[in-house]
Amino acid sequence: MRIAIVGPGAIGSLFAAMLSRGGHEVWLIDRHAERARLLSRRGMWVSGVSGEFNASVRATVTPEDAGAVEVVLIAVKSYDTEQAAETAGPLVGPETAVLTLQNGLGNIEVLVGAVGEGRVVGGTTSQGATLIAPGQVRHAGHGVTIIGELNGELTARLREIAAEFSTCGLRTELTADLNSVLWGKLAVNAGVNAVATLAQVRNGGILESRGLRQTMRAAVSEAVRVAEKLEIEVPEEDMASYAEGICQRTADNVNSMLQDVHRRRRTEVDAINGAVVREGERAGVATPVNSVLSDLIRGVEQTYAARIAR
Repeated sequence: MRIAIVGPGAIGSLFAAMLSRGGHEVWLIDRHAERARLLSRRGMWVSGVSGEFNASVRATVTPEDAGAVEVVLIAVKSYDTEQAAETAGPLVGPETAVLTLQNGLGNIEVLVGAVGEGRVVGGTTSQGATLIAPGQVRHAGHGVTIIGELNGELTARLREIAAEFSTCGLRTELTADLNSVLWGKLAVNAGVNAVATLAQVRNGGILESRGLRQTMRAAVSEAVRVAEKLEIEVPEEDMASYAEGICQRTADNVNSMLQDVHRRRRTEVDAINGAVVREGERAGVATPVNSVLSDLIRGVEQTYAARIAR
């Protein structure tokens, strides 16, 4: 397969390396020319649960260099989706699948507006990845990637993508109910990411505190109530307990929101906890815990310069 990945962050870098090692032609689309040259020259270095290896990638700031590919993987932060969709234009041909595994809600709608509904494939991934430096990523934990068509069909292109990704060590499954998968991931992220970020702990740290655990469960449960009011069936009967299980299985992982805060960058809180609040307002469901978590994370972002040095 010829695959283009828009965004050289943690997940983009991990998927680029794993797919390249698996024999695919991988193009990494970057915004920074110097970094693109570095990645093309040195390749991608991976450590962690997949072992240590180097994989070559073709990095460029000019998507026309790659031309139309079979799969475009959008791997940018949710607030950069619109720009990524514009960047992806030259990569999209008549048979191209544009796949988003991004966090939060709203990404699919932006991509549909840019490339058309028939080209977009949605999904989630629970692969754990930490970007150490440009071209260096730690594979922090194995997880499943789930993809689905917007209309629920289990198409040939879905099966091909899942098979190729799985062969490369990125276990991928199909779903006929994409909304269920997206809301399940949203509920977990709303609890785990925000709480761990505010507490400055790895995922497993949430389980070591009664207060953190209760707050996490409350945030997840709010998201589930919103989904139910919108007549969306989440994938697990007890999503709060499921989120606790994820904390156990990914105990050493530093979630993406906390990685952003450590780097003093904008987080995706508006597409995660903020989305729960917005959808709750639309559905007439109160979401006080997610509202407070949203305000606190935004407050952290707005006060980076005022941090007390340790």
